Amino acid sequence: MPGIFQTLDIARRAIWASRLGIDVTSHNIANVNTPGYSRQLVNFEAASPLQLLKGQLGLGVEADDIRRVRNQLLDLQYRQANQSLGKNQIKENTLYQVETILQEPAENSLGNLLNDFFSEFSNLATEPENMTIRNVLLQKAIALSDGFREKYNRLTETRDSLRSDIENVVNQVNNITREIADLNAKISVAESTMGSANDLRDRRDLLLDQLSEFVNIQYREDSEGQFVVTAGGQSLVTGHDYRELSVETDTETQKLTVTIKGPNDQPLQLRNGRLSGLVEMHNTTIPEIIDRLNTLAGKLIEEVNRVHKFGKGLPVGQPPQSATGLNFFTGSDAASINVSPEIVDNVANIAASIDGSPGNSDVALTIANLRNRKVFNSNAETLTDYYNTTITNLGTDIEVARTNRVNQEKLKDQIQNQRNAESGVSLDEEMTQLIKYQRTMEASARIVRVVDEILNTVINMI
Repeated sequence: MPGIFQTLDIARRAIWASRLGIDVTSHNIANVNTPGYSRQLVNFEAASPLQLLKGQLGLGVEADDIRRVRNQLLDLQYRQANQSLGKNQIKENTLYQVETILQEPAENSLGNLLNDFFSEFSNLATEPENMTIRNVLLQKAIALSDGFREKYNRLTETRDSLRSDIENVVNQVNNITREIADLNAKISVAESTMGSANDLRDRRDLLLDQLSEFVNIQYREDSEGQFVVTAGGQSLVTGHDYRELSVETDTETQKLTVTIKGPNDQPLQLRNGRLSGLVEMHNTTIPEIIDRLNTLAGKLIEEVNRVHKFGKGLPVGQPPQSATGLNFFTGSDAASINVSPEIVDNVANIAASIDGSPGNSDVALTIANLRNRKVFNSNAETLTDYYNTTITNLGTDIEVARTNRVNQEKLKDQIQNQRNAESGVSLDEEMTQLIKYQRTMEASARIVRVVDEILNTVINMI
């Protein structure tokens, strides 16, 4: 038979449950600004009832467990968007750096320098003996060759700086996977003896969010509550074990490979994330632009020298003789192009004439007309066309990366807002919960006082 003490026990359970609710609510309020924190709730359920002849009599409330509010589908969608965003941010930023180096359109851009060079040869063709024009032509040629070398060097420096960025990202990934493995072990131990390790799980989820920015990850939770994390189909974290990444360099091509360390080191298949973008920019995109710059410079050197070496400069010396057979440029690509020292020393050695006769400017005119001669892609593009194609392709790549970055940013923000609405702490909601628990505790305390009064009455009657 239930008695007065049973009523007292029901009130005690209610007070304890309300106090637990207040504690959890206080914990939520305290962590309202904590990154990655998930709102926690107490799961209440009715205590096992007492079986009577007339039916069951409830025995109050029990706290089943404390759970965090988390939507795993939103987590997955957020991390997928974060991977794509990380890659496109790197691509956009790096391509903007390349665009700044090439300076198109600008006074010192290669397009303008190339145009000025050919224009000055056109001027020389009208006055082949004019020393002022020859000196101006020399300065234009030096500016053009300097422009090629300067842009080559800056592009190379940009590519080389990406290696440091790649190594920094690899170090961050290694630190994150190490901590995830450590949290796996702590969560497994904690949950084997207690309930859900909510705060540890929040920290681990935050680390997965951060990791997804760097590499394309997949993950799952095993039966012991530990995350198994893979990248490119290869294991990064299994239980409390993790594998580090390293960066290897091909000494011939200077290309970088990110490998996963283990008994047999294996290359990491990169498809998304900042690391993927950095490696793509270092190994493919910037080298392709450098190759096109080298090809342009090499073709310019080849075509100008081919014509120039068959011409004659102005007669100099005693007796006067015209220099012939001289190359206008030295070098073979953007890294090595320069004006021939014989021309730098004496602009009279610039060959404007085919035969040295006064007023003849066939060579200067032929070189000037190289501006419009189609020499690339099976005689389909001029030197300027080839360079403009490089700039156009760069602009297109920037726009694609920018569009993808904007779209992924919007998607990520949208998903994060959904996560915040579901898992984030609302101070208004927590205050409502706090008042509810306070009222429950006050009512339960009132039951205790009533029981106490009844007991006093009974005792006084004896």
